[in-house]
Amino acid sequence: MSSAIRFPQPDVGRAERDRLDAGAYREMEGDLRDLVNMGRIAANLAHDADGEPTVCEKRNLALFGVYHLHEMLLRFEMKYDDGDWRIGGGGPGT
Repeated sequence: MSSAIRFPQPDVGRAERDRLDAGAYREMEGDLRDLVNMGRIAANLAHDADGEPTVCEKRNLALFGVYHLHEMLLRFEMKYDDGDWRIGGGGPGT
């Protein structure tokens, strides 16, 4: 008669997923910092261009910053939605 208590075995799949997620967050950090910096640049350029004539370099730089930030955000969102945060990257948009 065997009445030994069976303890649950470690979930190897979960441990592997946790390892991959940790790597993904490290991979995501550079993109996140780029987004924050571009947001700061775009905001500063837009602030500096406030009240300038329609055709001027400051205004054009501000518009570039805002549109570039928008593109960066879309790529970031696509990578996030596709689950493309694996170690080493190499997926779409990289």
